[in-house]
Amino acid sequence: MTKNSKLTITIIGLIVIGIIVVVWVIPSDSVEYTNVDSPRPSQGNSDARVVVKEFSDFQCPACEAGAKSMKLLIEKFGDQIKFEYKHFPLTSIHENAFNAALASECANDQGKFWELHDKMFDNQDSLKKDDLKLFASQIDGIDTVSFDACLDSRAEKSIVDADVDEASELGVQGTPTFFINDKEVENYTLLEEEIQESLL
Repeated sequence: MTKNSKLTITIIGLIVIGIIVVVWVIPSDSVEYTNVDSPRPSQGNSDARVVVKEFSDFQCPACEAGAKSMKLLIEKFGDQIKFEYKHFPLTSIHENAFNAALASECANDQGKFWELHDKMFDNQDSLKKDDLKLFASQIDGIDTVSFDACLDSRAEKSIVDADVDEASELGVQGTPTFFINDKEVENYTLLEEEIQESLL
């Protein structure tokens, strides 16, 4: 073996060792997510005496219809009501619902809950994790690195779990389920009438 061959092998060996050192010694670019103590998502007047609470599932077709109805009611009643969104993902039939709920809370940490809420209801057939990250990236002002770290680490699982526990305690069995001042609305198509009556 010539001196040049030995030198070439030595150089290649040093390069390989250098790559191994870089991979194993230098920390990865993975981002740690620091939880944010964000207010729960609501619309309307936070001090309103009529509080409408909805337990919903982003993968539920009836919930999409309920969300559209609620948007019209918020426009109609304005600051006369407060609307609170709560999670009740039906995981036994909707495989992407829990991740969608987590994603909405990650967006909520950045003040973008309702923007992602609308995107997910508009794209119920595309709620896999990569889809959720794509939707978030399309929202102005979202820090996608922080959002992705939040979603990947399931950082807001305790919030979703707390809503599910609350729903179970209230006897919620399906979605959407609405409450007005903690009284269940048996037929959500009559929400407008029920709200109007509560305002009297």
